[in-house]
Amino acid sequence: MAQLKISKWAIENPIPVTVIFVGLLLAGLAAFMGLPIKLLPNTDLPIVTVTVTQSGAAPSEMEKQITRPIENALSSVTGVKHIDSQVTQGISATTLQFEVGTDLQRAVDETRSTVDKTRVNLPQGIDPPTVARVDFDSAPILTYAVSAPGLTAADLSWFIDDTVSRTLQGGKDVAQVTRVGGVEREINVILDPERMQALGVTAPQVNSAIAGANLDDTGGRSTIGAAEQTIRVLGSGQTVDAVRNLSVPLSAGKFIKLGDVATVQLGSEEERSFARFDGRPVVGFQVQKSREGSDVTAERSIHQAIAQLKRQYPAYQFTEVLSTAKQTRESYESTLHVLVEGMILAAIVVFLFLRDWRATLIASIAMPLSLVPTFAVMALLHFSLNGLSLLALTLVIGILVDDAIVEIENIEKRIETGMSPYKASVTGADTIGLAVVATTATIVAVFAPVSFMGGVSGMFFREFGLTVAAAVVMSLLVARLVTPLMAAYFLKPKKHASALAFPHAGHQAPV
Repeated sequence: MAQLKISKWAIENPIPVTVIFVGLLLAGLAAFMGLPIKLLPNTDLPIVTVTVTQSGAAPSEMEKQITRPIENALSSVTGVKHIDSQVTQGISATTLQFEVGTDLQRAVDETRSTVDKTRVNLPQGIDPPTVARVDFDSAPILTYAVSAPGLTAADLSWFIDDTVSRTLQGGKDVAQVTRVGGVEREINVILDPERMQALGVTAPQVNSAIAGANLDDTGGRSTIGAAEQTIRVLGSGQTVDAVRNLSVPLSAGKFIKLGDVATVQLGSEEERSFARFDGRPVVGFQVQKSREGSDVTAERSIHQAIAQLKRQYPAYQFTEVLSTAKQTRESYESTLHVLVEGMILAAIVVFLFLRDWRATLIASIAMPLSLVPTFAVMALLHFSLNGLSLLALTLVIGILVDDAIVEIENIEKRIETGMSPYKASVTGADTIGLAVVATTATIVAVFAPVSFMGGVSGMFFREFGLTVAAAVVMSLLVARLVTPLMAAYFLKPKKHASALAFPHAGHQAPV
């Protein structure tokens, strides 16, 4: 059976085997350093949401004028399995659940195109509809509360929007910073009815003047020599004084300044949300990582950026409120400890049965030699170090040493009969090789189909099943190549029992 002589080839050609596994170890170590650490596997749930807002609209109006037309239009989108809508004051949220296996990007594009076509049937006063897919990776990983004595909510909000967001978004694997609570800064114009009546100006005239002047728009193109230049019309006020000096046209070609009939001052919009921490009013922010980024890497870059902000702005207090990245990091670190402990305990158990430190060392080396190259396979498949893939590695630790134990135990039995370690390795490894391959194939046949289950469960367990299968296949390669090779050159020969009783031919043993 020439196909089972792979162990003999490995023993007779130790250099190629050594080069192969050194390369696999280096590739696995490099992949391990680059694998993202996440809470959950990469999953693309076939769910798309459509959100439409209209300030001040009642739920009944939102349902009749917005939700129903959108639902009727989206029912024709290809692959839609279920449509669900929630309507509150000023907000209409429609959720589309597609069939599992649907191209999610195509579904998002088709949904957005359908909503755009329906826009003509919706009220004119709505905000632009938002179409987005549901993604677990878009959930915030860190939430902070910011406070500063003597500062208003508007000042804190501007500090987060302008300074904190820019600083944090420069970090690795950080995608977005979202403010929680606070208010937007704006210029408040408070009309004086008595002045308006005295000067003969009406509120619609003032409103039209502000709307017409507070506008930035294109102005076409102009040609200067051989060059073409774009023209822009900049009319929006950049300061409070610019708005205060805005000209309001009256009848008979007269003009007045806005400051003559109104009080113009820097203020804030109406507070529609708030944040409290320990009973104190604060302004918070949440940080989201990039889709393919690592929770731990993003957390590290955020902490570095926050430390920098604390040094630059000592008057501001940053308090970490919630961190899912911390839970992910702690789970990752504890799993690594379990992996190391599992390998040590497995080696101890092997020694208790084999009672030979050389044989125990050969069998124990199979665990890291199988585990480390598995990381390279995970990187090729675009997996991550998450709860399920780490669980797979933890469970497979005991299985990784099985094939090596079977090989080494069969070789040991032949050495005890008087064979040399070299001959015992050549004979024993290939004799038991078919059984080792069958054992590994059985394990792969059990775990690999888990990765191809249908539905949402299959998305989560895809990395689990394939990680177990990859690790077990690596353990088979180690058992068929490395274990016999090491046994042939590392184990010591043992004297046969008959040789101890009759050390020399023709010599009579003492009575």
